[in-house]
This record gives sequence, structure tokens and C-alpha cells, in this order.
Amino acid sequence: MTVCIPIKELKNTAAFARTVEEASEPVIVTRNGYETFAVMTVEKLDALKQEAARVRLYRDIDEAEDDFASGRVVDGHESQRAARERYGL
Repeated sequence: MTVCIPIKELKNTAAFARTVEEASEPVIVTRNGYETFAVMTVEKLDALKQEAARVRLYRDIDEAEDDFASGRVVDGHESQRAARERYGL
């Protein structure tokens, strides 16, 4: 369940830190009744980044498999030769 905290309650930083650490989701901080920002532990942020990277990787793999199945491929040696020629390597 999402935890919402009014911004004025951030004065007690120790209690706020405990709330963030114990929450299973990001803690939403509100100002004048409107969501202003979200806070989460570094571990949760890292897990979120890792999941996003995994999603991008799977999307890229799917795209590569579609390219291969559709014949949108080039020979690796030819591709390297063209790149060296283009960039003077």
C-alpha cells in the first residue's frame, strides 16, 4: 500500500527515514494535498534500475531476433571493414 506523507512531517528526519525503509513501495510526499515527489531506499532504486535494464535487454533481443528472421542482417567482417573505411581506422 502506498504511503503518503505531508511535506511538513519531514522535519522529523529519523522517523521519515524509518518510514521509507519500512515501506514496500516508494513513499509519496505531498504538498497542499498534491503529490510532490517520491522517496525510496537505494536498494529499491537499484532493483528498479535493474528491472528497467532487463526490460530493455529483452526488447533489444526480440528486435534482433525479428531482424534475423526477416533477413535484415549483414556479414560481420563486411560491417567491420565498412566501419574502418568510414572512420579511417
